[in-house]
Amino acid sequence: MRVVIAAGAYYPSHASGADRLAYDEAVFLAARGHDVWMVCRADGDGEPDEVVDRGARVLRYRRPGFGAFDPWRAGAHQRLTRQTLARHVAGGVDLIHGHSLLQYRGALSRLGAGARTAYSVHSPVRLEFEATARGASGAEGLRLRLAARMLGRLERTALSGSGVVTADSAYTRELLGTLHGPAIRDKAVVVPGWVDLERFQLVEDRDYLKQRLGWPADRPVLLTVRRLVPRMGLDRLVRAAGLLRSAGHSFHLVIGGSGPLRARLEALAGELGLGQVVGFAGFIAEETLPSMMGAADAFVLPTSELECFGLPVLESLACGRPVLAAPVGAIPGLLRPFEPAWLAGGSSPEAIADLLARFLTGALPAHDPSSLRARVAAGFARDRVLGRLTRLALGEDAG
Repeated sequence: MRVVIAAGAYYPSHASGADRLAYDEAVFLAARGHDVWMVCRADGDGEPDEVVDRGARVLRYRRPGFGAFDPWRAGAHQRLTRQTLARHVAGGVDLIHGHSLLQYRGALSRLGAGARTAYSVHSPVRLEFEATARGASGAEGLRLRLAARMLGRLERTALSGSGVVTADSAYTRELLGTLHGPAIRDKAVVVPGWVDLERFQLVEDRDYLKQRLGWPADRPVLLTVRRLVPRMGLDRLVRAAGLLRSAGHSFHLVIGGSGPLRARLEALAGELGLGQVVGFAGFIAEETLPSMMGAADAFVLPTSELECFGLPVLESLACGRPVLAAPVGAIPGLLRPFEPAWLAGGSSPEAIADLLARFLTGALPAHDPSSLRARVAAGFARDRVLGRLTRLALGEDAG
């Protein structure tokens, strides 16, 4: 079949859970003999317009020259997606599967006639923008809130017109009902995220990996890899690290990822005297992430709001490492079956610090790494979950 995957960006050069899932679907379908085009924006000036990655053709357009929240930006992404597909895809297609709203709408306007349509909601776009607005002030916050309303209306139209709608979690499905009504909620099928078990594996010599990564060997290493944006709760994690250090705990915290809050978070760590305790690793390359997750003593997920699934939970557990998390969004439903004691009592710095202190003192339950990995494999192996998602999208499974 001829398939278009509409994504926000090309995952190997852009760390986003939604883009990761779109990319995985594209190469999964290409490996099974389908003709696949993935259309998305280019994040760097030097990125080629077209590449072939494991059989999937990746089409990228230049990022439009508008500010992030300019009202013309939404139309520009749709127009550039439409123009890109017009240059590269001749004739019709059998399926358009959207993982990002604006690119999906652009693909529909070019190739939607006669095609099956599916849209996967990884996080409701209105709530994403509203969460970002709460971390902004003045004119920027106002622009974000206005953009949230406009994009929310576009999302509702896209969901209503799609033949198949999926949500990453029951939590996300309920959010769709609150935002767009019971008909959209009832239409959505829950298909969770997945983990690539070939990439994320158990590590035999974690001390050696820590040495290669430049991590200390004389104390536990806590890792988080997130976009550095307000809703990820990283400021709370840094404050929790300050509380832990004041209480005399020995540890090292590695914060991986890029985003607009990096300077603010580094300044906060400096103010709290955490220069030798907290390290900022910046953007984490795809090939490095599994090693970091396997080497860490625990992964920390301090999200403050709107966690609609939590791929790092699966990736860390597949490496046999515990996940210590705030009880936000879909995280309790995902993590509690593995170990409920790994959830904090809340999302405040104090609650996160209390959870981490219990881990550092050995007061939390420990699980055999092989057992953790086996349980992840049973429910979230990439090919198993992707098989179900693509059967739904292609009309081969009634759901």
